Amino acid sequence: MRTVTIRYYLLYSKDSVGLPFGNKPMFEQTIATINTLPNETIYFLLLINSFIEYLFPPFPGDTIMVFGAYLVGTGKLDFVTVYLLSLAGSVSGFLSLFLLGKHYGREFFLKKNYRFLSREMILKVEEWFRKFGIGLIAANRFLSGVRSAIALFAGISNMKILITAPAALLSSLIWNALLMSGGYYLGKNWQLVLTILKHYNQVIAVLIILFVSYLLWARRRRKA
Repeated sequence: MRTVTIRYYLLYSKDSVGLPFGNKPMFEQTIATINTLPNETIYFLLLINSFIEYLFPPFPGDTIMVFGAYLVGTGKLDFVTVYLLSLAGSVSGFLSLFLLGKHYGREFFLKKNYRFLSREMILKVEEWFRKFGIGLIAANRFLSGVRSAIALFAGISNMKILITAPAALLSSLIWNALLMSGGYYLGKNWQLVLTILKHYNQVIAVLIILFVSYLLWARRRRKA
């Protein structure tokens, strides 16, 4: 379980704040193309971006959101509109996976015993959700490598939607505001935010590894 969790996090956190395409020239060309699109089209793409980053990880949702904030800074887009669309997409994406996990339920996933979603992992994460459930949901936007997993496991763990939805909204309110503020105020240097995110995710990855390692050590010690 530890190996799968660590590999998944490192893969996702690396890609989620990097360039969305294969190389810098292609990235810059794509950015230039997006900048020529009608505002309504860009708004729609930003909404879809915030939604699908949960459904199709790893996806550079944060990168695209920061670029959207840069476009706000140039005067092309409206700050409030971009922010509200990012919130709608983020919360909808989270709740989609949450409801998927809730619909199929723990027994379905326990029987399937997928390699990337093993029975042992489900039982362990359920224990975490019993202890830290609301906190994990409220922090999900700050944990780019495991956002999708938190959403799905919240549903599998049968968390109440009346508690889950506000916590997911709170997480998106804060994180999305930070990303947008960074992209907006840094202007043409908006890619500096991506560098900061990269280092941030590296620190979070180390903390998650240490946390999981401690839990496994404590569990073995109790059994000894």
